[in-house]
Amino acid sequence: SFPGAAMPKSFTLSEVAQHNKEGDCWIAYDGKVYDVTKFVKFHPGGKKILLDHCGKDVTALFKLYHHEDVIRKYGPRFYIGDLQGGASQKPRLPGTFGDMVCYGDPAWYQRFNSPYYKDSHKQWRQKVRDFTDREIIPTMNNWKDDGAPPPELVKKMGQAGLLAAMTGSGFPQKYLDPGVTGPADFDYFHELIVYDELSRCGHSGVIAALTNGPSIGLSAIMAFGSEQLKQKVVGDVLMGRKYIALAISEAQAGSDVAGLTCEAKREGDEYVVSGTKKWITNGMYADYYVTAVKTGGKRGALTFLVIDANSPGFSRRKLDIRASDISGTAFLEFDNVRVPVANRIGAENEGFKLIMHNFNHERFFVTVVALRLSRVCLEECIKYALLREAFGKKLADQPVIRLKIAAMARQVESAQAWLESVTYQLCTMPHAEAMQQLGDVICLMKAQASKVYEYCAREATMVFGGNALYSQGVGKKIESAVGQVKGYQIPAGAEDVMDDFGARAAFKRSRLLAKL
Repeated sequence: SFPGAAMPKSFTLSEVAQHNKEGDCWIAYDGKVYDVTKFVKFHPGGKKILLDHCGKDVTALFKLYHHEDVIRKYGPRFYIGDLQGGASQKPRLPGTFGDMVCYGDPAWYQRFNSPYYKDSHKQWRQKVRDFTDREIIPTMNNWKDDGAPPPELVKKMGQAGLLAAMTGSGFPQKYLDPGVTGPADFDYFHELIVYDELSRCGHSGVIAALTNGPSIGLSAIMAFGSEQLKQKVVGDVLMGRKYIALAISEAQAGSDVAGLTCEAKREGDEYVVSGTKKWITNGMYADYYVTAVKTGGKRGALTFLVIDANSPGFSRRKLDIRASDISGTAFLEFDNVRVPVANRIGAENEGFKLIMHNFNHERFFVTVVALRLSRVCLEECIKYALLREAFGKKLADQPVIRLKIAAMARQVESAQAWLESVTYQLCTMPHAEAMQQLGDVICLMKAQASKVYEYCAREATMVFGGNALYSQGVGKKIESAVGQVKGYQIPAGAEDVMDDFGARAAFKRSRLLAKL
């Protein structure tokens, strides 16, 4: 039964079958019974198709035409009881997890052994999935087009320890409210699980709104900030009471970080900041901005400052990003904003090194999200192909569709294996060694993840056909994927810049180390 419903009645399918005409129309769906008599004339697909199936179990037909969000939204209004025998159940294999759509989850969920994941990872996975399925997926249609995420949801994430799991610096227990805990052996695989499970919602704007602050803004403070600065900022952000944003990009300098022009001049115990920032995710509702500013005369002489949104001379305005109002992407302007020197992260003019370090973590985060969104496309395609018929047989029986599924699966699983290998290096290498050994690899991995996502979004569009163009139907996740792809190809380093850096590093290392 639905949450809050009275004790449900129970009906046999033969009882449902008696209500099979206009003026008395019942249907069964996924083990529940609905009286849709008053809805027949409002059915978006016309009343005939609904009347043709009154008195029947319409589970397969409903899933062919509608996304499950429809039943979440309207089901409680028409629900009258449960179907005796309930929904059909498939056997659950020991040690498996999730819905078991092949490739719909990583291989270690479904059938593979893994050297990376322990019992604590499995327990953490269950916690994050339960939270996502309870707090995010059922409610997000009510707020995904708002200008900011629901404050109470973000606070719940803080209380659950999810925000604290995103900083790339272990689990920062000392800054959290009493009673908030994480895994005792917390590592980067726990962090990977958080991004991966939250991204099952399939909406990049929602993901950005809920994760960008701690994962790419706060991470710089955690790695290089003073204890005074951490005490001021970290606790409120990780408990969901305040928001933080990373402010690097400018209108004329995105991937070319050394070319930033937003300037800070020191006057005694303060910096005076002048300039602008553009494309700043979470910028419309952030309380703090981790801001890269130019402080030296030469190119790349940058410094990180934490700037309070309430500072005199600071202003912001919204940038329209397709289907992503909730990400709060903003244009920022600093008109002689005074910032205490105590708000500096690291040493003056050493910000470029800090940014490069922060990019490793940001690109790791982006890779995880892009691969799960790719997997969402693949999962939706497999489910749809098992239901949809064309030219007299299921799409799953059409060779051209099978080849698309196989190609998507190859790319997703290969990239996932690369991601897990790099995650293991993050767990086992000291920070200094990781900076030296992983920067170019993470660049290539991030570029590959966005290319995989682009490929999966395109192929999924071909599988769903016209349904991939409709934002409210069974293909809604595919429709949004097509618009979301660019948000992973460009932020955190555009694909061509990432590929070029990776190739240059390969030549440099080969010249130094290889026997040619």
